[in-house]
Amino acid sequence: MNSKYFLLIIFYFFFSFLVFAENLAEIRAIDRITGRSFKLKVPIDTDVTFSNLILNIKYCYKNPIDKEIENYAYLIVKDRLLNNIIFEGWMFSSSPSLSSLEHPINDIWLLKCINKKAK
Repeated sequence: MNSKYFLLIIFYFFFSFLVFAENLAEIRAIDRITGRSFKLKVPIDTDVTFSNLILNIKYCYKNPIDKEIENYAYLIVKDRLLNNIIFEGWMFSSSPSLSSLEHPINDIWLLKCINKKAK
């Protein structure tokens, strides 16, 4: 009996991830040296270069419309000069300080996920 509930919960989570997967992630990127702020629209699973960073968003999801608006994305950020990963993990739009990129020159956080097909 418990295994049925466990399988049902697993199916629900996988189904919700597939249904609510989006095509673009809108990122706020700040260059601390110049003080300029940019909004970047990053396609899923594509390398995008900002300053000396290479951004790759593996997944980007948002909750259904009847729930609290929350966007979350899995990011991999590499330093182009050092050629190593400086951030890898989930980032949330409602609380960027929970899991943020700590870099001396750039700030990056998730704003929202966008479905290209809906536009």
